[in-house]
Amino acid sequence: MDELAVVGHIAVDRIITPSDSRTQLGGSPTYVSLVARRLGTDVRAVTKVGGDLPDALRRQIRELGIDLSGQVVEGAATTRFVLDYRGADRRLSVESVCEEIGPEDIRDPPRAVLVAPIVGEVPPAAVSALTGAELIALDPQGFVREVREDGSVGPRRWFDEDLLRRVTVYKSSEDELRLVTGINDPWRGLRRILELGAEVAIATRGARGSLLLTREGRCLIPIYGVEAVDPTGAGDVFIGAFLAECMRGEEPLWCASMAAAAASAVVETFGADIALSMRRLRGRAEEVRDGVVRL
Repeated sequence: MDELAVVGHIAVDRIITPSDSRTQLGGSPTYVSLVARRLGTDVRAVTKVGGDLPDALRRQIRELGIDLSGQVVEGAATTRFVLDYRGADRRLSVESVCEEIGPEDIRDPPRAVLVAPIVGEVPPAAVSALTGAELIALDPQGFVREVREDGSVGPRRWFDEDLLRRVTVYKSSEDELRLVTGINDPWRGLRRILELGAEVAIATRGARGSLLLTREGRCLIPIYGVEAVDPTGAGDVFIGAFLAECMRGEEPLWCASMAAAAASAVVETFGADIALSMRRLRGRAEEVRDGVVRL
């Protein structure tokens, strides 16, 4: 049985920066697999891609240890995003969306599952099929997005109490947390997530680090400062590293420290790649842990 299943679309991302444009793999299964396997956790992607997925990207998916057997929809388009970093804020748009992931796509109850949609592709029926999981984690980014007629992506409110009551580990950005809870103060928003039943709630804040709330207390987790060349996938790597360490029995504070370290490593490279050795990665995590502020 797989240790960690990641439920969400693998995507093709077109990245536009002031200096160039490139196409690379995206989606939570891609980046979670990248980091979790390096930390010793087996990963299974529960996803859908179209028959149009380029051969070069299929090879890269195999190299990440992801098995697409039975998950390629011939005649359908792969989910494709455009991420435009030429302005002060990232502009996100959608070119195509693959088929939804249904309950029939979730084979064998996993030990742990991360529900991580990117464009609303995981309906409630699919989540309801996760009856055998010991741990359900949620990154709601795809639930709090709406795709407009012109393909541009904007925020929307989302609250699914049934799902949130099943969640053990919750992670989102500070802005996404506000869209889920309707609460402006992030600590109060995280408290609301715990009141619904989660054991750990995290809000990431970019360069300002992240907020970690458990029933034992709250902490400010700093970033590990690096020169970022590609911020894509940092949030997915964060939750992937957190869960990999959590499943090894580590305490939330260490899990969050490793998550911050792993996120720093992926933004130093282009695409789904981490060049840092495990020794240096753990060294960064120790430095992050030393900088944690307990409140």
